[in-house]
Amino acid sequence: MKPIAEIEGTLSDGSKATVYKIVVRSLPNDHPMGPWAPKTIKDVGGYWEDAINKKLYRVDIEYLNILNKAGWDMYDADGTVHRTKDRTEFDKVARQELAGWTFEQAKKDGVTNSIIELQPVEQIVTIFLPKNPKALPQLTMLRQASFSPRSGVGIGTNGVRFFPPEPVHRITAYQNIAPLDPNGGHTGFGHEYHYHRSPAVMNEDKSGKVVGFALDGFPVRGPTEAEGKAPKNLDAINGHDHDGLGYHYHASNAWPYFVAGFKGALGTAALGDVDVCDATQQSGGRKGGPGTAKGRAKALPKAVHHQHLNEHAPLSRSDLRFVRRAHMFSADGFTTQRARHRRG
Repeated sequence: MKPIAEIEGTLSDGSKATVYKIVVRSLPNDHPMGPWAPKTIKDVGGYWEDAINKKLYRVDIEYLNILNKAGWDMYDADGTVHRTKDRTEFDKVARQELAGWTFEQAKKDGVTNSIIELQPVEQIVTIFLPKNPKALPQLTMLRQASFSPRSGVGIGTNGVRFFPPEPVHRITAYQNIAPLDPNGGHTGFGHEYHYHRSPAVMNEDKSGKVVGFALDGFPVRGPTEAEGKAPKNLDAINGHDHDGLGYHYHASNAWPYFVAGFKGALGTAALGDVDVCDATQQSGGRKGGPGTAKGRAKALPKAVHHQHLNEHAPLSRSDLRFVRRAHMFSADGFTTQRARHRRG
């Protein structure tokens, strides 16, 4: 939405570097969004990876019947599919998951046996990426990485953020599912659109082109090389360097779908159009200049840095109050309980 700018910023390792300031709307400009939930059993929705057999299913009558046979209740006798119909119902899902409700509580006052969906809205976010990515002495695995929930793990060339894998077992603890659309995206608790899988993977793109950039500034290519062949000699974080292309990652159809970690020091992201990049703070940036108190963003609680990946880490009461107050719902992997899958 604005020309990309270059500023000086602080990376996750504390080093100073030139970073690209990229302000995005969090909505794709190159493909439609949805569908996620079918309205009736005659319709077809998005895609969902089953928590039991790990297969990716199209959400249609066949898959809904699989869930119903396992004791779920996903549609009415007239064929109407149970789904979140508006923002109020969608926000109930956020509330019950963040507060760690039991299934019985959610059945009484929340949302169960439903397909979670909401039409996303514009969300202005500033992404800071290193202009000249630098490799660190050791790889940082995704579970050990610390980054702002606003940033995800990277950004697509269309300005939509890449997020870590969905916390499937937390979602299904309430006998709900949260499908991805045919391009691998859906709406987060901040009502923004983001990807959990690359459109290049979902659409079986074999061009090997760059589809985005990881948070450390290294490019992310599609699931194949330029000639359509599977990439070889990938390291532990889905990256390699060959044929003069420089180091790059490959998105894939296997967990964790984008990157399994980071080669270099990380940039960051922050809500709104911000001017200062500081990746050592989980807030990511601020509007005020260095050393000014005004506009300084408060850091996120440590417990919520990367809970997409740590599905069983509980939020403390103080963290939960902070999340509610700040409305930091965009990283929809915030987890509040040891979720138990209720099928079977």
